[in-house]
Amino acid sequence: MFLITNPKIAGFTPEWSHFRGFSILFDNPSDRLLPLDANEDLKLLSCDIEAEQLGLYKSLNQTLIQLSEMKNTYLFCPLPSHSYHVTLWDGINDGNVQEVSRAHRFNAEDLLDSLPHSIRGGEKDFCSIDNRPLHIHMEEPIDFQFDKLIKWGNSVLVASLKPANSRSGAALHKIEEERKCLIEKHKERFGLETCGSSYTPHISLGYFANKELAEMSTSLISNWNERFLSNTEGQIVTFSGNSLYGFSSMATFYKK
Repeated sequence: MFLITNPKIAGFTPEWSHFRGFSILFDNPSDRLLPLDANEDLKLLSCDIEAEQLGLYKSLNQTLIQLSEMKNTYLFCPLPSHSYHVTLWDGINDGNVQEVSRAHRFNAEDLLDSLPHSIRGGEKDFCSIDNRPLHIHMEEPIDFQFDKLIKWGNSVLVASLKPANSRSGAALHKIEEERKCLIEKHKERFGLETCGSSYTPHISLGYFANKELAEMSTSLISNWNERFLSNTEGQIVTFSGNSLYGFSSMATFYKK
């Protein structure tokens, strides 16, 4: 009998484990942001893959559905399509909060314990830099297309992305420099390098519940990749901005 070994998965439905934190995400085009509560100042990420601008997301999702052996044979747990996004920078989360410097650690833990509501304003210390909300400056929109399917650490399956044209390649280079500056500022302030300087834009498609079965799927990645390449040919997704988002699991993201 195979057991769940991935800490981000609680059941085979799948049921997603609590995993809290905040990150900067590209703002999806045509996002449906649903009120999280009666105050209506927190909005749930609920991207509509039927929107024309998110055709790439829809093709990725449909390809996953076609590859039924991923779920049935290898215990792959696909993320719901409403949660699809591209992370630009990782902040503090349940996986790294113990690495925050002692002077700030208790406040960081309080921030995570109080999510989602702490992102309304109590996050000032951790979610702002130079008295401005965390944000990566973008001079112009950037177009991405599917690059290849990657399995990272026998845990997560991602659709890595690449710039769709030379203009977007130049834009990505500028974004990467801005991102490196933010990483260094956050490390200097809180003692924590929240993510590496190397950046691979990607969409997380789901997680393997069991690392042994994930390892057994390795030989099929190239075949699956061919399906994704074929089904996404000529499709791009365009991002014009980015924002700070909180999350309570790998399927639930929200922003102020």
